Formats: sequence, C-alpha cells, structure tokens
Amino acid sequence: MEKRPIFPMTQLDTLVTTQELQLMKLMLPYIPVNIRGMLAVYIKFTEFTNTIHLFHSTGNGSPDGPIHSKSIHSPEDILQDLSSFMDPAEADNISMMFNMMNIMKQMDPSGFASPESNSEMSQMIDLFDNIMKGNDEK
Repeated sequence: MEKRPIFPMTQLDTLVTTQELQLMKLMLPYIPVNIRGMLAVYIKFTEFTNTIHLFHSTGNGSPDGPIHSKSIHSPEDILQDLSSFMDPAEADNISMMFNMMNIMKQMDPSGFASPESNSEMSQMIDLFDNIMKGNDEK
C-alpha cells in the first residue's frame, strides 16, 4: 500500500471521533480480512452518528454552533489553514501564486499599456499556466 502523508485532525474530527474509534482504525490492518470491512463501516457510521448528534444537540454553549467560526481577512487566511493538509509541493505552488498576485497588485496599472509590459504579463500568465499544469499531473 502506498505511504500517504499523515494529516492533522480537523476541528470536526476531534468533535466526532473518540480515542476508542481511533484505536479501532489503527487496528484495522491486524483484523481478519472478512471482518475488516464491517468494522470500518461501523467506525464511519459511529462518526456519522456522532456528527448528527453534534449538530442537532441544543445548548452547545456556542452562538455559532459546535464548530467555532473564524473571521476571514483575506484568502491567504484560508490557505494558511489549508496548507497543513496539503503536500509541500502544493503548499509551495499556492504560496508562489499569492506572491505573484501581490506583486501584480503593487504594479502600476498604467504601465500595462506598453508592449514591454504586455510581454511581462504574458510571461506571468505562462508561469501560472505551468504551475497549474504541474498540479494537474498529480
């Protein structure tokens, strides 16, 4: 089996799973094959049931529900949170794209009228295309 990166648990995961369920997940490779599938379904069904109870329970003590809202000041805020779930190459590509977008925002828009500036813009667009093609090949 292919080795996948270990991702941190999300806020929702920490609310709907238990230590016992996590241990059952860890034990799956050691369980006989004929039982493994049913145990996996049981684990996921239990998490699903816990999720339903979590969102239908009243008086959870928080005005925005069981999952605490975060304020968004910029798209970078969201990507910063998501970066811990991306592989390093994806995180680097996203970071590079935001850096390029910030550079483009700081450029004087009147400078785009010259042929020289149009060539530079074409080069940046080509760079973005190459970055995105690299992500599609995965």
